[in-house]
Order: sequence, then structure tokens, then C-alpha cells
Amino acid sequence: MPETGARRRIFALNWNRPHWPWLERFWLRARHRLTNAAILLLVLTLCYGVWPYGTLWRLEHAVLAGDQATVAALVDLDAVRDEIARRLDKDQDSLITAVSDAFIDWLEAGLRQHGVDVLQRLVTLDWVREQFLLIPTLQGPGLWASISEIFFSAPDDLRVRIERAPLAPPLNLRLQLEGLAWRVTLIHD
Repeated sequence: MPETGARRRIFALNWNRPHWPWLERFWLRARHRLTNAAILLLVLTLCYGVWPYGTLWRLEHAVLAGDQATVAALVDLDAVRDEIARRLDKDQDSLITAVSDAFIDWLEAGLRQHGVDVLQRLVTLDWVREQFLLIPTLQGPGLWASISEIFFSAPDDLRVRIERAPLAPPLNLRLQLEGLAWRVTLIHD
């Protein structure tokens, strides 16, 4: 049985003790490095989040200027056609969940006129330009005023919804990171 009057030895870290100066120096250096790393990570994250907006800005200006070469560089027409074809095929999964009646009517009219080559003939750079020109604020305050929804569904996949009322239904875009550039790989309303 321990004596009640005996003193117990307790080991405790006391940060005020003078024999821990090495830990204080270490913490000051580590805190400085961690702060710099956190600031760098925050800046890189913000830059990554703003990066696709640059592509949308370039696309907006290319459409207004009629610059087909820039539109062609920013829009992957084959991917857009493929995704629309996947939506039309009931046996395949598609990222397009719902389409407007106007879009269905446009496709039906194209099928009657062009047959199986409908997507090759209808989904062109001129069609992409027409879709953007239906945005009522494109000549006014710009594309940014019409964006109603924008989010990353994956680190390399950005979804954008652009309101075009009263001229047309909303325009849905998907931008994907391909290499070091963002490209539009899905357009539908």
C-alpha cells in the first residue's frame, strides 16, 4: 500500500520549461513551412477552379467574332455527336438525362431529312454557334449573367447550365480536361 505522504513522480510536458527550446525552434520552422504550403495549395486550388472559366470566356468571344477555328479547338464535335447518339440508343448509358421537346423535334426533323447521317450533318460548328447565339445576354452583360448552375462532377469534368429563356430551353454543357486544355464534350438543351 502506497504511503499517503510520499511524493509521486509525474512526467508531463510543460511548454514553459526552459529545457525544451529545440522543440520550440522546430515548431517555428515547421509552422512557417506548413503555412506556406497551405497558402500554395489554396492558390493552386483557386486557379484550378477558375481555369475552365477561361475556356468559356474564349468560347464566348470566338462565337461572337465568328472565329470557327477557335470554336473547333474548344469543342470536341465527335464527343458531342457520340453522346447524343448514346442518348438516342436506348441500350447505351448516356450523360444526357432529359432533353427538351425542341431538341427532340430538331432531331426528328433531321432524321427525316438526312437519315442515319443526321448527327454528322446537324451537329456542326455552325450549330454550336447557333446554340450560343440563342443566349439572350450574350451581346449584353455576357455569358456569365446567364449561367444558372456550374459545378465540378469530377476533377476533370465541369457541368454548366446556361439559361436561354425566352428564346430557347436551357443549354447544358460538359467541359472535360483533355491534356492541358478544357474542351466542350457535350452540348444539349
